[in-house]
Amino acid sequence: MTSAEALREWSDALARFFAESGSVAALLVSTDGKVLQANAAFRRMAGEGVQGAALADLVQPESLPALELLVRGGLAAQRLSFKTPRGGAFLLTCRAYQKPGRLLVVGEAPSLSESELLRAMSRLNAEVGNLGRDLERKNRELREALDEHRRADELREASRRKDEFLAVLSHELRNPLTPIQNGLYLLERAPPGSDRARRAREVVGRQVGHLARLVDDLLDVTRVARGKIHLRRSRVDLGEVVRKTSEDLRSLLSGRAFRVDVGAQPLWVEGDATRLAQVVGNLLNNAAKFTPQGGAVRVTLGRLEGRARLEVEDTGIGISAHDQEHLFEPFAQADRSLDRSRGGLGLGLALVKGIVDLHGGQIRAHSAGAGRGAKLTVLLPLAVHVEAAVEPATAQAAPGHAQRRVLIIEDNRDTAQSLAQVLEIAGHRVSVAYVGAAGLAQAREFHPEIVLCDIGLPEGMDGYAVARAFRRDASLHSIRLVALTGYALQEDHARALRAGFDEHIGKPPDLGSLLRMIERAPAHLPRRAFPA
Repeated sequence: MTSAEALREWSDALARFFAESGSVAALLVSTDGKVLQANAAFRRMAGEGVQGAALADLVQPESLPALELLVRGGLAAQRLSFKTPRGGAFLLTCRAYQKPGRLLVVGEAPSLSESELLRAMSRLNAEVGNLGRDLERKNRELREALDEHRRADELREASRRKDEFLAVLSHELRNPLTPIQNGLYLLERAPPGSDRARRAREVVGRQVGHLARLVDDLLDVTRVARGKIHLRRSRVDLGEVVRKTSEDLRSLLSGRAFRVDVGAQPLWVEGDATRLAQVVGNLLNNAAKFTPQGGAVRVTLGRLEGRARLEVEDTGIGISAHDQEHLFEPFAQADRSLDRSRGGLGLGLALVKGIVDLHGGQIRAHSAGAGRGAKLTVLLPLAVHVEAAVEPATAQAAPGHAQRRVLIIEDNRDTAQSLAQVLEIAGHRVSVAYVGAAGLAQAREFHPEIVLCDIGLPEGMDGYAVARAFRRDASLHSIRLVALTGYALQEDHARALRAGFDEHIGKPPDLGSLLRMIERAPAHLPRRAFPA
């Protein structure tokens, strides 16, 4: 029987009961004390306006205890109580009534009609229970469908952002390749040492640096998101960091009025000097990108309520209200034009926020709107003790230039040969192998002091296997091993050290730093234990 059928049976049974009760006055009362229905006999005694009235208003005060006992007894026995479409209810009969409107005596309905009514009520109660379960199941299915729809929307949005990011990444990576290609063409044809050759070299250097920054930003944002960045904390004069970084990037802001005000007194914080310089550099890059020639950029450093306050303010294109909401999210793009004349992956400010958060600080942005400039404010906790830091001991003079024997194991022939030429120009002896097994064989003949080894090597022996083989061989054990690789995440670094490498350098390396490392490396390393 369906709920609708049970409801009709209940209505019919109730109608028959009230019709057949004859002279017996009867009421159907909700459990909250409201009259739901009254039969004709009761209405003749009490009047037509009783439906919806409160039962307590129809009973003499002295009759209330008896009525409560009757109702409680009927409800407890479940003989006079049942569910209706409006909730719980119980049945009462009236055998005497005295005007102006007080119920005197109440009792049960005639047994036959009551029995018929209660059987219908029993069926209806079961159907109502089933209906409730059906409604709960439908609600659950609806919630699941809504959750699935929401997940589908999130996946579509993630897919859209991924596609947009890949398109932007492709654009940003391709852009530097054109001037690099042009620069190489000019270097082949320009007289050595000429102005044209010098300009071409500068262009290639700048564009390679740009590519390296893009890759570094990608890796750093990934590290921040995964909690893989570990700060090397020390007492840092934030003013000195801001001053040096601003000076290094002054050429980037040429054509704008550039002012730096950091004050004369040191401003000490506990932090990672390299990462803090990265924060300042990214903020200045952002200001330069969005401030046209003729604009102004100002850097100010001071104190605010026990914290260091760094502000980078510009008179550039400003930030819309919509963009301000998403400004520090990875891949957020304020420049959505097709030509993307301002460039970038939308990672700089996300990376700034991640580094500032790691230092226990805050970053916020303010702009009055499009075309009205922007101000980014970084707040960092001051160091607990602010006395002057002890100056580090003067570093020992670097040893003089030493010729080294260097073995390069690299499967990309262009990379291997160009790096070999760089080292040879610096005065080192170089041997090159393109696979791991050949590198081991050459090492036994060439006796290198330093090995620069790629990780992603072909023919079944990657760089990790090469390192383990070196460490197992007594004749090769003390050679200095340097992983020079595109696998540059924090876990890649740790894995390289576990395999037996002494250092891990991401591609492309800073050639000046690489040459200094080679020149200053000790000739022999102490024997160490490495995993087999």
